[in-house]
Amino acid sequence: MLCCETGGTAAQDVEDLAVFVSQLDALGLPARVHVLSVPEGLNRNVQFDLAPYLFDGALAAGDRVVVVGAQRLTDQTLLRLRRIAGSAGPECLAFGTFRTRQAMLGAKAKLSYVLGCEPRIVDVTEDAPEEVDENRTCPVFGVARRTGPERLPHVLLVEPDLADRAQAAALGALSLSRQFRSSVLTDGKSKHDWIASHGREIDFYHYGETLPAALAARVDVLVSFVPLQKNYRLQSLVANLVASGGALVDSTPAHAIARAGDAFVRGPLDLGGLAPFLSGEILPNLSGIGAHVRASRAAASLGPDRVLAAITPEPARPRTVSRQGPARVVFMPTNGVGLGHAKRCALVAAEMDRARVEPVFAAFPSCTRLLKSRGFDVMPLVARSPDHAQSHENDLANYLRLRALTATAETLVFDGGYVFDSVYRSILEHGLKGVWIRRGLWQAAQDNSVALDREKAFDRVIVPREAFGDLNAVYSQGDHVRSVGPIVQRATLAPEERAAMRADLAARFGIDFERLVLTQLGAGVAADRSAQIQALCGAMARRQDLLHLIVVWPTASLQPAWLGWPNSRVVRTQHAGTLALAADLCVTAAGYNSFHEVLYNRIPALFIPQTGAFMDDQAARARAARERGLAAMVEPHELMRLERELGGFLDGERGRTIRERIAGAELPEPGNADAARLIEEVGNGIAMEFNPVADRPAGRR
Repeated sequence: MLCCETGGTAAQDVEDLAVFVSQLDALGLPARVHVLSVPEGLNRNVQFDLAPYLFDGALAAGDRVVVVGAQRLTDQTLLRLRRIAGSAGPECLAFGTFRTRQAMLGAKAKLSYVLGCEPRIVDVTEDAPEEVDENRTCPVFGVARRTGPERLPHVLLVEPDLADRAQAAALGALSLSRQFRSSVLTDGKSKHDWIASHGREIDFYHYGETLPAALAARVDVLVSFVPLQKNYRLQSLVANLVASGGALVDSTPAHAIARAGDAFVRGPLDLGGLAPFLSGEILPNLSGIGAHVRASRAAASLGPDRVLAAITPEPARPRTVSRQGPARVVFMPTNGVGLGHAKRCALVAAEMDRARVEPVFAAFPSCTRLLKSRGFDVMPLVARSPDHAQSHENDLANYLRLRALTATAETLVFDGGYVFDSVYRSILEHGLKGVWIRRGLWQAAQDNSVALDREKAFDRVIVPREAFGDLNAVYSQGDHVRSVGPIVQRATLAPEERAAMRADLAARFGIDFERLVLTQLGAGVAADRSAQIQALCGAMARRQDLLHLIVVWPTASLQPAWLGWPNSRVVRTQHAGTLALAADLCVTAAGYNSFHEVLYNRIPALFIPQTGAFMDDQAARARAARERGLAAMVEPHELMRLERELGGFLDGERGRTIRERIAGAELPEPGNADAARLIEEVGNGIAMEFNPVADRPAGRR
């Protein structure tokens, strides 16, 4: 193991250390950082950068210590190194920039004293391909990417001057090209300002959101409008592209980068002239340019050999992933308490051909029982907890788990509204095919800017349509966005099966009934519906021929007040849909799954929409059904009206009328199988080699 440490104490020093360690890891070296070296208050992105490389044990025989920024050694750093090294007496290699020989000898003496052995010192300014910053802490070296270029070349523009209106307009025109994809790499503020002013038609990256090795794997041409000094992330990105034979264009004033090194070609200084230059000079010659870059002096000086020779006598062995058998597809639904996203993923996964695709799940504890009952392997994720000191701490743990699970996968399928860092980074770092199942009908006041910004990591976005066309909204466009019919579980219950189930319920609860009512309003996580449930229980208690079942997920918390009513009973189950088929009325929220199961299975329903700020627009969905006469709807605050609507179902023929109207309604065909086909097509085209899903018998519905 290589225990890596930085001599500096600034936040930038720790960030550079994270980049350095990730580069070593990409080479196949076991580079790690001790938890004692991680200061408090690191920003979120650096925490995710470091998370895969942390360890908390003692050094063992054969472990080495690698120090970067050795010119900045402090007493605090030296004391920490002494604690980490213990009595192991590890070999040590230190990188730094030293203005004088005396400074180098001073750093060497300090490290010798605390480690008990004489370190090897390497000045990172020696043999540098260009003028370097004297404060550089880490050596710059490149790692060739594992994956080939994309079918449509990807051009990355580094910090163009977008404050200039002419340049901003030229960027908009550049993004319309059909010959290449363009994106921008800049600082966080510039990215935020651009999106606030111009929207998200152009993909923007800020430096901290992904590591250089992951970003380099997605880039074919890099055009830099700024010098490379003083930005170790950018230097590492460029070095990776040099090692990979990427095309590098210098668009800085006076072409200073190209004058200092032979890997860059001179390009236009403004965005307006870039499109014809790329189309005429660069894109047709990518192969030749790549050969030139790999044979350049810059490639020789930025290659990893010098760093490897200094760090370890053993040759690096880049990790190779052996994929045998069916292609692994990892599904990650975002549920914390409810099961809607998990059910939708399970319906799609059930339509996949297990002979050539292996669907597995990474899911929160609330979902594991359901998914295992459907026959899928599940890796549990960590749910958010008030005990966590930071809101994203559970996602740090999930990042490590998801990163391990997807190491041998082809595709990661995410179903949810907010794209977690763990999902975003796993896709980028493993070069996965990303698929986002994104149901629509977002509330107008919702801020989904982060989610839509991270759409750039996905190769395909699958949008399950709503039952009614006027509810469908477009949040992004492009060939990668595909819509399918509603993803819904259709089920039938023969009359004799329905009668038998009702008889079983009567015997189980000791209540003879003629009417069966189900209430599915959740357990108060999305919104507190205790008042509505209490009102329903009170109304049911005044009826003698009725059984009222309050249905909640197996992991939901219960309200004690629900348990004291004469003909209301609480049922914990993940099979609420089957119970609903036997009911005369279902009082339910208007979430995507519940709403469509009610319609497609012809169940009379009274909708009480959830109104959580993070949820979809359930009120719009419920109103659309009410306006078509296919269901009833009561707003959460309308408690008096709730009992009147209930009476219309239980005392009249409204339930039968609604069943007949639903039977006559023209609803879109379910899209379960189409969604499965679209996922299989993304996975390296594996669906193209076989009969498409549409030509195969449907799987479990």
